[in-house]
Amino acid sequence: MSPLDLLLIALVAVAIWAVVELALTIRRARASVDEVTKAANETIEQVQPVIAKLDGAMDDLQPSIKQVDPLVEKAGVAVDQANESLRRVNGILGDVSTVSGTAAGVTEAVNKVAGEAANSVGAVVSRIAGKPAQGEAKHLEPAPGTEHEDDAPRNRGYVTYGEAAADALAEAEDEQDR
Repeated sequence: MSPLDLLLIALVAVAIWAVVELALTIRRARASVDEVTKAANETIEQVQPVIAKLDGAMDDLQPSIKQVDPLVEKAGVAVDQANESLRRVNGILGDVSTVSGTAAGVTEAVNKVAGEAANSVGAVVSRIAGKPAQGEAKHLEPAPGTEHEDDAPRNRGYVTYGEAAADALAEAEDEQDR
């Protein structure tokens, strides 16, 4: 035998060994694929009931989801109505402030007119009686807790009693001058 024959025999032996190794590797790979397939099938079998339950839950939630939009709309309408009511209350409170301020002004004007009338009557009585006038009638003091225009700082944003009273007093003086 020549070295070439020995080399060929060695190559054939290596080729047979490679084929056997390839067959064994394919056999092991097939076993591994079978194990992975079994594990995947078991996982799918375990997940299917969970998916079925989630589908049922989603079916149960569909009517609720459809009701959310009308509820949000109703809540928006309720908020709008509450805002409108608050605007109306604010207007009413502004009117009450104006009316009470005007009432305070009218009270002060009436107090001044009554004082002047009392002074006039006192002067007439003094002339008739021939006695000198004893002084002017005193103005009534405001109730405790009320503010005078001079005592309180003026608030330019809202009508206050002092502003309304000053306006009413000015109107009363204009009417007296006429």
